[in-house]
Amino acid sequence: MSLHIALLRSVNAAGGRLITADELTGLLTDLGHTEVRMGPKVGDLVFESGERTGTELQTQIETELMARLGLRTDVYVRSAEAWRALVAANPFPDFAATDPGWLMTLFCKDTPDKRAMGALRAAIRGTEQARAESRQIYAIYPDGVGGSKLTNSLVEKTLGTRITGRSWTAVLALAGMLEPI
Repeated sequence: MSLHIALLRSVNAAGGRLITADELTGLLTDLGHTEVRMGPKVGDLVFESGERTGTELQTQIETELMARLGLRTDVYVRSAEAWRALVAANPFPDFAATDPGWLMTLFCKDTPDKRAMGALRAAIRGTEQARAESRQIYAIYPDGVGGSKLTNSLVEKTLGTRITGRSWTAVLALAGMLEPI
């Protein structure tokens, strides 16, 4: 058994059916995963699984969310080792130490293309910065997220892929859950 984190995109966003923590943890348990726990928000799950890869788990969970709950959403799965590595790879450690709420980690299913990342950095019009490491983009928002032009929509349009984001505070909270029960 190996430990994983699953991030669901836009769970309980405005206009959709509310999905409960019990529904999500129950679904993963029904799929044969064990030690299923909810993270800091509905849509962040920590669980143990057999020999499936992250890609297989993503597909399985996406398919079952649609079939059982009528929820069409993207799922981003990382192993415990990959999660620890993404915490260690943070290219903005000083910013994270002083203002972790304004450091966002944007999760991609695949490693962002270098050319597309260059286009994204060129599109930034404010004080924000973005760097890709593996399948994550780390973005800092020195002036806050609310008025920033570095939005998820801009990132997705520029990279040609869908993402989901978590604040550094949430990333660290999930890292703290990586010890087996």
